[in-house]
Amino acid sequence: MGTAFDHLARPIQKWIRQKGWRELRNIQSRAIRFICESDADLIIAASTAGGKTEAAFLPLVSQVIDEPADVGGFDVLYIGPLKALITDQADRLKAITRETELSVTPWHGDVSQSIKAKGLRSPRGILLITPESLEALFIRRGLEIPRLFGATRAVVIDELHTVLDSERGVQLRSLLTRLEHSLKRPIRRIGLSATLGDMGLARGYLRPDHATSVGLIEAEGGEAELKLQLRGYISGAGDTNAPSATDAIANHLFRTLRGNDNLIFAGARQSVEIYADRLRALCEREHLPHEFYPHHASLSREHRDFVERRLKDPGHPTTAVCTSTLELGIDIGDVNSIAQIGAPFTVAALRQRLGRSGRREGQPAILRQYAIETRLEANSNFADGSVPGSGVNLAG
Repeated sequence: MGTAFDHLARPIQKWIRQKGWRELRNIQSRAIRFICESDADLIIAASTAGGKTEAAFLPLVSQVIDEPADVGGFDVLYIGPLKALITDQADRLKAITRETELSVTPWHGDVSQSIKAKGLRSPRGILLITPESLEALFIRRGLEIPRLFGATRAVVIDELHTVLDSERGVQLRSLLTRLEHSLKRPIRRIGLSATLGDMGLARGYLRPDHATSVGLIEAEGGEAELKLQLRGYISGAGDTNAPSATDAIANHLFRTLRGNDNLIFAGARQSVEIYADRLRALCEREHLPHEFYPHHASLSREHRDFVERRLKDPGHPTTAVCTSTLELGIDIGDVNSIAQIGAPFTVAALRQRLGRSGRREGQPAILRQYAIETRLEANSNFADGSVPGSGVNLAG
């Protein structure tokens, strides 16, 4: 049988040794055995920085090296929900495949036409693409799909939990079905996901007609201690001399987070800009170096790269005020704490964000939750002024 390490191709084993890894993580060893010893679909579930990417790609790349396809086309298809995540993962996969002849092709709106043209002329290796760009390929080059994906042995869907029960998820599943129809054969599906309560939903999404045949490998243990601070603020009319809820939150963030690396999830882009501007003004007022920066999809790629590089740089304390752009698996290293202004869209999103903190051994995960409520008045909406289940109107 051999060890999981023995299943890997020699160039991949060399890469692992160069990384200085003493051993593979448990989730990686289990995934390598599963992928190399079967053809079944699989979900790999672990928290942020849990080793999911390597767990999937170390064995897949090894198979491509040791068992090359006898037809042309991309060998592995990676589908990611964000352009920034695809760019980050492409860099990681280029490092893994540096000792091989495999190409790594990122494909989204920010990728140059020359890179895309090269991929179209000679499709091989790993293609990393968003669902929308894959849809565009079907529309513009539908007749070329068999040529582009004839060798594809697996499709890896990153952040699988983000597409469950969503219109985007339905469209992605349709694309996978269309791809298999075009090739006239099934393609192994491997989902990478945060650990959730009911993985049956993910199994059903990944292979609707054969959910029970989908393998599941979940990370065991490794949960960090959690420290939680919950702060409440009142918006609306009140003491005109008191700071607004926005200013009060910005002041607390400034006093608490300055000097460390942090992420502030502020919701919509407008809120991100407002809080980033408040924090910038506080730095200027105190004659301190600027360390609070906005990060959202409407900002230039250059600015977002700058913020992500600063987060990785231990010599420059940096706090990013962001939308969901930094929620997913972009490698920004470990951050000291997470601040959440208002409620996230889902519990899964909050869990994903929290996974950014407490990644160093012995360090707790820190979440600062800021809740903003409307001031209760005599004419407040009944829903705002009632205690659920009591029938008591607190505004009356």
